[in-house]
Amino acid sequence: MTLPNQITVSRIFLALLLFLLTLLPHLWSRLFALAVFIVAAFTDWVDGFIARKMGSTSSFGAVVDPIADKILVAAALIAFGIIPELGIPLWAVFLIIVREFFVLGLRMLAALQKKVLVAESWGKLKMSIQSVSVLVILVLINLRSFYRNVPDFFMLLPYYLTLLILVVTWASGLYYLYRHRDILTHSW
Repeated sequence: MTLPNQITVSRIFLALLLFLLTLLPHLWSRLFALAVFIVAAFTDWVDGFIARKMGSTSSFGAVVDPIADKILVAAALIAFGIIPELGIPLWAVFLIIVREFFVLGLRMLAALQKKVLVAESWGKLKMSIQSVSVLVILVLINLRSFYRNVPDFFMLLPYYLTLLILVVTWASGLYYLYRHRDILTHSW
């Protein structure tokens, strides 16, 4: 397994750690959750950079990298949904995850047709917005842990950021489906 692929796989384990640390109601655990997310998001950039620099891009990386991204974001959003004071709409988290399964299904159909679908600009934009939103929510969780008097306006941000993630995620998913509709029609 190449170094970029090892880094990609490590992001999946970091997602599990992020999920667990976010749910623990301790100040230290939520600070660690923030640090783990920053490291995990950084690995998303590092694995791609190393793969391109070393010329070691692979079909494994092309498939597992977006899965690792989806696991990381889903872990964060599900954990946030379990924390009542964040007010994360679980229906939105569900719809975000449903979209990710649709895109994974399209990637599987492509693989059956001996094609590898790589990340595109819409998907990268989606991941950037998801990552920044998750980061902001983690910062708010930590602020709330330090300062109980965080203005209510700031605590509404997780709700609206989740809705933003939902809209961008579905927009990129619909574009992806449209762009690769030939894979769907060929499999029908």
